[in-house]
Amino acid sequence: MPARILIADDNDIFRKALRQLLEGADHWEIVEVLDGDQAVTKSVETRPNVIILDLAMPGKDGFAAARDISALLPAIPILMCTMHMSPLVEAEALKSGIQKVFSKTDSALLVPAIRRLLNPAPTDEGTAIEILAPAVISDPEVTAPSDTATAEPAGSDPVPPVTPENAA
Repeated sequence: MPARILIADDNDIFRKALRQLLEGADHWEIVEVLDGDQAVTKSVETRPNVIILDLAMPGKDGFAAARDISALLPAIPILMCTMHMSPLVEAEALKSGIQKVFSKTDSALLVPAIRRLLNPAPTDEGTAIEILAPAVISDPEVTAPSDTATAEPAGSDPVPPVTPENAA
């Protein structure tokens, strides 16, 4: 099932262009609404994977919509795409539950941001643990050292453990 993305923007031309950009990038299902009130209602109804809000919309603005959506559906990531880009807007957006703000002039940057939200890359530490831990735990040939193991000769260096950095 394709990911669902909700776009809330009162500008028909921009909303349709954003739809075309997103549909051309991947096989995402796009849901469109015209204002913040509709964004809140449709978010609850459709449970999108990602929400994109404009800031300046009739009725509820993007900040108010984000606060309401975040309270109702805290796990759904919210992005903002606006012409009113500034450090103050970004700060208020973060306080409202929005993960990132994009300028409408840079709307193409939404595609990689959405891909990262939908398919987060594992961290290096998480990857090492996921790859190494199951192999050690599930390998029946690996046994714990016994109490009768012989001590290393004095002056010899112990063999360092295998880590992702020194395994090759």
